[in-house]
Formats: sequence, structure tokens, C-alpha cells
Amino acid sequence: MNYLGTFEPAPNAADWAEAISVTDDDTGTAWPLATYLIEMEVADENGCRRLSGSTSDGKLALTPAGFEFAFPAASMRGLCAGSYTVNIRFTDSVTGFVGEPVIADLPVLEGGFR
Repeated sequence: MNYLGTFEPAPNAADWAEAISVTDDDTGTAWPLATYLIEMEVADENGCRRLSGSTSDGKLALTPAGFEFAFPAASMRGLCAGSYTVNIRFTDSVTGFVGEPVIADLPVLEGGFR
């Protein structure tokens, strides 16, 4: 799985949650992630981390098809409207393999409710 693209726009005054399917490109089946630490960061245009989470801190959770994440409105309020970069890294605790299968843009829209 490699994804270079753009997430759907997210408002900065509401929760941002997604479920990500992780499939084997050759077989089309779900990639077994039980031994992986999954980390995610949202960085601004200067490369400064503005949001982060992982499967170890509970902000990301494994699902049968991949993983899901949720950043509450209180966290999203810390983002100004604009474009951010989302980086997702997988680290296998058994083999030591490290991959960064997702590098994507996240447009953040100014939310009306504060």
C-alpha cells in the first residue's frame, strides 16, 4: 500500500475521523497489522507537527481491514485553515521493517463554530 494524494477537506471546528483500509497490492486481502506500531502526524507548511497519534497512545486503533483514527474538535481547533501534510509510518516490532505508506495533503477549512 502506498498512497500519495489528498484527504477530504476537514473543518477545524469539528471532529476529524477516518477509517483506512490496508490491503496487500498483490492479493487484495487485508494486510496483517497485529505486530505493527502505526504512527500518524499532521504537519504544517514548515514541517512542524500539529497533531499526532499512534496505536500505542490509543489515538489510532487497528480494525480488521486496517486502522482508524479520530482527532476531536478540541484538537482540530489548534489548526488554522490551510494545507497540511499527513505522514503515516508503520514499524513492524518483529522484523524491524519501517515503511511510510501514506504521505498526503489535508486541506483544513475554517469552521464556523468555536
